[in-house]
Amino acid sequence: MSRISKGSITTLKAALLLAVFLSFERFAPVSPASASLTLDVAADTPVVESGKTARVILRALVRPVESRPSPQSRAPLAIAIILDKSGSMLNGAKMENAKKGALEALEYLNARDAAAVVVYDDEARTLVPLEAWSRGTHAAAADTISKVRASGSTALYGGVKLGAEEILRHEGKGRVPRILLLSDGIANVGPSSPAELAELGRRLAAHEITITTIGLGLDYNEDLMTALAAESGGNSYFARNASSLPEIFAHDMEDSSSLSARNVAITLTCLDGTIPVMTLGRRGEGQGRSVSVSISNVYGNEKYALFELEIPPQANGTSFDAASVLLEYEDAISGKKHRQEARLKLRFTGNRDDVAKNRSGRIIAQAELARNAQIREEAVRLADEGRASEASSLLRSRADELKSVSQSAPEAAPMIAQDAYELAELASDVEADGKMSNEARKETVNKAYTQKNQQGDGVK
Repeated sequence: MSRISKGSITTLKAALLLAVFLSFERFAPVSPASASLTLDVAADTPVVESGKTARVILRALVRPVESRPSPQSRAPLAIAIILDKSGSMLNGAKMENAKKGALEALEYLNARDAAAVVVYDDEARTLVPLEAWSRGTHAAAADTISKVRASGSTALYGGVKLGAEEILRHEGKGRVPRILLLSDGIANVGPSSPAELAELGRRLAAHEITITTIGLGLDYNEDLMTALAAESGGNSYFARNASSLPEIFAHDMEDSSSLSARNVAITLTCLDGTIPVMTLGRRGEGQGRSVSVSISNVYGNEKYALFELEIPPQANGTSFDAASVLLEYEDAISGKKHRQEARLKLRFTGNRDDVAKNRSGRIIAQAELARNAQIREEAVRLADEGRASEASSLLRSRADELKSVSQSAPEAAPMIAQDAYELAELASDVEADGKMSNEARKETVNKAYTQKNQQGDGVK
């Protein structure tokens, strides 16, 4: 969760007026025919009890107009597949399944795309330079990939850097850049800390390169891989078994092939006494009564930002515009910039039953899952510090709290019941072991990330 700092409202208003003025040059007005996203603004409690200050969760949800564009109409891709071929990949058919995954990913490409394949062990090497795709390049790439043999150390940083260089050689040619990175071990050649990889991710994100990370087995660094994905808005996967790699690669390429919009940003501006309290899940940045959240890319599924608001008391029977939400994005195919705006309108009543029956169970559940991500991250931190009993207590308390939420909002129960069960199970395991196991830590870090990123289900 991200708390909103207070600043100068006068300065903010001037900045907003300037931004509105400049936006007429930068953005095209949205029409139903040209929009690639729709915006829906709603609250967990659209009917609020009158006469008292209230807390409301605003959800700004964006949904692609076309969920699965055809291969001919989708945005062309520039993909760099980066495979770990260090000595540990010899174990358990890891290398063979990694090669199957790479080949599965390449099956999604057509003549409008370009792809490169990079491998790394003691150093990084380009197996297939980035080039336009065809049957001939596909066959040649498949033959080259089939001959890869595992050996050596893990120059992960060098692998990512070399894959990015392949993509950047073709920067500006109208293709959407993406990296798929696989690792089964600890980076031990070159820069290797989460902070150093996160910085690399930030630099590549400046070139709009999205990085998907796939951690295989129990020996990779989940903090490093998650940090790398987070900086670019990419997906992150925990593959316990090598046999799941082909399906994970395919799942991520389905995402790549359904890209609807890029550089998606949502800005909330509070109105008439409403105060922004915090964002849930995604990091919010702002000043005064305005808060912005970046969603990066939207694929074939909906994504959303959650804001907790403090609503001033209102009289019974009144309606109230609590906030304005601005959506800005670039169409994935044309690159054209768009903007849409919507407002959150609340109704006030003295009837508590009216408040209860109008609650949105789905938004309540989504807010609780976003909070669960923070609980998971805090539990990992406590366990890492040797405070296993505190981690267990936190997880168990949260699981019990979710049961109360389910009772007060029955519609939300199905969405949060599984999470409550998982948190309780993790609490029991941490308490029994006196620590968080390696596998549980990877699962917990990855689950927290996918909840915050609203990542579609992959194969685990």
